[in-house]
Amino acid sequence: MTQPITRRTFVAASAAGAALAASGAALTGCAASPAVDEAHAAEVVNTQCTACPKQCSYAAYTVDGAIDKVVGNTADPASAGTLCARGFGMATEATAADRLTDPLRRTENGTFEAIPWDVALAEIGKAVSDVKAQKGPAALAAVSCGTSTADWYMERLMNALGSANVYVNATTASGSVASGLAQAIGFTSYEVDYSRAKMVVILGASTVEMPDPGTIAGLEEARVAGAKIVMVDSRMPASSSVATEWLPVHAGTELAFVLAVAQVIVERDAVTAEAAAMMEGLDAWKTALADYTPEWAATVTGLGADRIRSVADDLIAAAPAACVDVSWMALFGGAYGNTGELARATALTNTLLGCWNMPGGAYVGVPTVDWSSTEFAPLAVTAVDVTAEAYPLAVQGSAAEAMRLAHEGVIDGLFLVDANVVAEYPDTDFVREAVEACTLSVAITPQMTETARACTYVLPEKVWAESAQLPTVSGAVHPVLKVSGAVVEPQVENARSVAEIACGVAAAAGVGNAFAFSVEDAAAAACEACGCTYEGALAVGASSLGSALAVPVAWPTASGKVECASAACAQADLPEMPVWVEPEVAPAAVGYGFYRLTTGNEATQAATVTVNAAPLAAIAEQYALDEVWVNADVAADAGLAEGDKAIIENEYYSAPVNVHVTELIEPASLYLAAHYGVQEDEQTNATGRGARQASFATFQLEPGYGAPLLQETMATIGKAGA
Repeated sequence: MTQPITRRTFVAASAAGAALAASGAALTGCAASPAVDEAHAAEVVNTQCTACPKQCSYAAYTVDGAIDKVVGNTADPASAGTLCARGFGMATEATAADRLTDPLRRTENGTFEAIPWDVALAEIGKAVSDVKAQKGPAALAAVSCGTSTADWYMERLMNALGSANVYVNATTASGSVASGLAQAIGFTSYEVDYSRAKMVVILGASTVEMPDPGTIAGLEEARVAGAKIVMVDSRMPASSSVATEWLPVHAGTELAFVLAVAQVIVERDAVTAEAAAMMEGLDAWKTALADYTPEWAATVTGLGADRIRSVADDLIAAAPAACVDVSWMALFGGAYGNTGELARATALTNTLLGCWNMPGGAYVGVPTVDWSSTEFAPLAVTAVDVTAEAYPLAVQGSAAEAMRLAHEGVIDGLFLVDANVVAEYPDTDFVREAVEACTLSVAITPQMTETARACTYVLPEKVWAESAQLPTVSGAVHPVLKVSGAVVEPQVENARSVAEIACGVAAAAGVGNAFAFSVEDAAAAACEACGCTYEGALAVGASSLGSALAVPVAWPTASGKVECASAACAQADLPEMPVWVEPEVAPAAVGYGFYRLTTGNEATQAATVTVNAAPLAAIAEQYALDEVWVNADVAADAGLAEGDKAIIENEYYSAPVNVHVTELIEPASLYLAAHYGVQEDEQTNATGRGARQASFATFQLEPGYGAPLLQETMATIGKAGA
């Protein structure tokens, strides 16, 4: 079955869409004019949103020291002159009612007591030194949130202490995608040139369910121009308004779909000589693809063979302005036991289409800041990431495996910056126990979270707008340098920035010389490395670094080509070439009445902090965004109606949740949006809303790749009280 996107079906799926522009509550503005700016009589500072790793640029207008209006930066392709709902909601973060006010230390009875900063830093510094002395620097690790300043400072702190165990929480879900891409093309990501595409096949909703405004604008521009935008997903999300067709695939079988598309491209002899020349081992992969016909894929995916074949033919006709988008957050089309292989197969399929760095295709090679010749050069570390032995393919390390090692006592000192691992990783009890098992665990956060509650120290953090930050370089299609200044004075007098905290811990642990500079000093060096001054870059917020050109790609692989086979995969006991790999579990194999419990981001939520943001929490309540999605036929069999209270249950967890009955999810799956189910009373806006999908999952990671298998989770559903 396929379903074209019509206004009727979209409206049924997108009730919350009308609220997005209003999600800033008291904040105003999505666009501005000189007349508006002059009449507003406000101070203006260029800054960035921190609701997701895209860090969209915007201008913050302040009146009497408070943010009054936010306007997306038109020079930033990500923000494209506006912000999404999360951007408006996060702009209220400084004045949130639930902010922490003092450093906290866990007492022997499990409660917290406030302590002065000098005491907190001295004790943390001593604990760091003790862990190093007793177990070595490899027993120290840090997980940061994904923002430029937090990631850079925590990496430098860990490296100064001699540890290579540094992980980015924001990329944990997409770790297998990044690592699978790296095995095939040497790059860990790519960016689709949406606006010029003639066809895009999107695997999973996360690309458009948690978008930056520029992505949505590009997809809308392409659709208006006649492009085919096909969404392949177990669920049709609200953001399907930008698609022309939805293919309701069985969750976890996207790999079979991609293999069949590749088989048709090869069968049609549609691979150009240029594309074939850039591929190492193509003939062997062609042979492997022979069995993966659309007819075979139809039996696995639930899609029609003719439709799979026609998608492949449409891609061939649109190439090179066509590609398969594996989804940048990877919460859909990801988190399965075959996600790494899905990424490899997608990279090879895009190569068959000849779309790399071609207008309307997919671009690789995001510029980076070259610190090597400055005093801010990365610190050399001889140690190896402790997660590498178990997960050698994880190019960014495995933060989830670090939790297992903490549980086992291998990691004994843990720093967590805005990383709510206890709530977001599979088996929340296991992860909480891992944090609690550490001799030293430090949460750096503006609000109390489930993870902070498990730590030995909790340090109150300034929010992004309260201090200057390190620049961000982003974008492969239109690379930009984005700079962020302090917008408002700290609203919590005793809070400190992550940079200040890292410097304080370093000094207390005897490595303070690694931070003999200010944030502004480092920011200035980054700007100079990009060919501009810090003052000039801050004045405009986003500075173009030039547009990408249709030039041949220098592939950073061993062969200098796109590699169809991977020796590293073979050594990790995985297929040498991308072939069909079953998901770890399947509803039919588990038994009648079990469904795959999937998760993913939604348009108004990206992390724990967004769920607790007052404007976004209000939208979630108004539109019941925390409900479980149930297929209409499944609901009828279970006696469930729209809005009923149901019980989701498996051997790990049981929770009540309200029901959303819909035809826009395939029958073998249930869906719970990520980040709900908060179990921390001090998050007053988020507590009591929905259920936490991760609580139903056992702690298991993808072999070789190390990403958590959140969606390899089966559960039953029934009417509460029945």
